Amino acid sequence: MGDFVVAYVESELGFGEFVGAAVSSDLAIDRFFVNSVREIHGIDLTQPPAAPLPETIGVWTDPEVTTRRRGMAFTAPTLPGVADAGRAFVADAFSRDDMTRSRRALGHNVEVVTITATPEGDIVGVYLEGDDPWDGNARLAASEDPFDLWFKGELAKLFPPFVDFSQPIAGVTEIFDSVELHVLA
Repeated sequence: MGDFVVAYVESELGFGEFVGAAVSSDLAIDRFFVNSVREIHGIDLTQPPAAPLPETIGVWTDPEVTTRRRGMAFTAPTLPGVADAGRAFVADAFSRDDMTRSRRALGHNVEVVTITATPEGDIVGVYLEGDDPWDGNARLAASEDPFDLWFKGELAKLFPPFVDFSQPIAGVTEIFDSVELHVLA
């Protein structure tokens, strides 16, 4: 699948407004982000998008957690034509009490799912936040909990076989964490 730049950003701005602010910013991190997207994806954020803007289709948060924790983001291509089924699955799964129970057991407190249309097909971006999202992801992959098995089974209907959520997500390299920046400031 190759390399992807995945950025999880919390902002009151819409996606287009956020990109516009990043493009016009003099901050080194914003220039790094804009240049990385251009170098890795060949997408020039200074130009209008050729495809629809990314769509966040689900946000789950643990209401009992009031602090920020470590984040992890990854992407995966979907099967053709499953966007509506994916939206329905996320809405269903994220509304279940078992989602909260499962994610608390994994030490997760936030899960965000975004779909992006590309000329090659839809790509899903996932942001996980928790005590140790890499460890939580590995434990989800190995989990035999009925909800987790159902969750992974439904994902298998949305992604090609090489995207196997019964295996830990591999190949994620963190290049920047704004929480660490705030600690240093």
